[in-house]
Amino acid sequence: MLSVLLYQAEPSKKKEVYICNSPNGKRFHYKENCEGLQNCTHKIEKTTLKEARKAGKTRCGYER
Repeated sequence: MLSVLLYQAEPSKKKEVYICNSPNGKRFHYKENCEGLQNCTHKIEKTTLKEARKAGKTRCGYER
């Protein structure tokens, strides 16, 4: 049972997130229709959480 709890507490490495592919984009978003992506004038791309974090992106404040 403890292993199940530990598994749920650890974020998935393959979870997909969305980013605004602009030079100034700093956040990742769990939902493609997140309010934080409304001002994106570049392409919105799907990527993995791992890749987004590797690129220095942090979670959007609207999704906290």
